[in-house]
Amino acid sequence: MDENNINLSTENQGKSSYIVTLLLAFFLGGFGAHRFYTGYVGIGVAQLVCTLLGITAPISALWALVDVISIALNKYTDSKGNDLDEPNPGCGLIVLIFFGFSFVFAVLWAFIAFSSASS
Repeated sequence: MDENNINLSTENQGKSSYIVTLLLAFFLGGFGAHRFYTGYVGIGVAQLVCTLLGITAPISALWALVDVISIALNKYTDSKGNDLDEPNPGCGLIVLIFFGFSFVFAVLWAFIAFSSASS
């Protein structure tokens, strides 16, 4: 077996996948699933506890949103300091656009709800 092939096959061992991390943060971010996956067990436990306590769940949700944005912009590393494996800017852009539209929709919905309630 060629020595170069061995080096190539072990080069990506232990690196966290960009897509998996992004999906975990998007769907289970409040529970810290992406933090557990990337080796940040302590922070993952903190996010999980914040979510399960209920009263601090909004903090965990905001925390997860910041994490999703940092992952989408490829500014997130695993606990060993490695960049995520095979970043996909297209997926990150889709997630950011989704969050942008969701925010605009939420603001418009709140404006309509409050304006009709005051009438």
